[in-house]
Amino acid sequence: MKKNFFTFLLLLTLIVSCDESKTNLYNQNELIFVVEMNSTENKSADDIAKFSQYYTDAIDKTESNSLGWGFYQSGEKIILIERYLDSEAMMQHGKNVSEGGPLETHFTKFMEHFEINKIDVYGNSTDELKEFVKAFGLPFYFHPAYAKFSRN
Repeated sequence: MKKNFFTFLLLLTLIVSCDESKTNLYNQNELIFVVEMNSTENKSADDIAKFSQYYTDAIDKTESNSLGWGFYQSGEKIILIERYLDSEAMMQHGKNVSEGGPLETHFTKFMEHFEINKIDVYGNSTDELKEFVKAFGLPFYFHPAYAKFSRN
């Protein structure tokens, strides 16, 4: 009897922990930023490729709540796709690249390499985030989600 009870508890624990780990795989608060850019006239394709790697590495080392980061060539345009855990993570990124932030000099170099045309934000952004990004003076377009899932 004790053995059956112990087996039952063990199975119940495994089932609950598996279900919780599956829940943790999904992030309903993730935000995806798609940044459409052009390279500045004085930068070669090689300059852009090297800087893109440099900047991506800096974000990877500095921002643990940035879930993904990638620069892509799209004809004459460059597309940067940024994935954030949530609105708070994106606001932290904004603080990091702002004056006095640990990535301030990196962002200065970023703006020497790229001209931002527009930034599409996919996901359910908080009002606080929408207000926060206004200070950057960039063209943000917000697209709330109807339904989605994201695995980390």
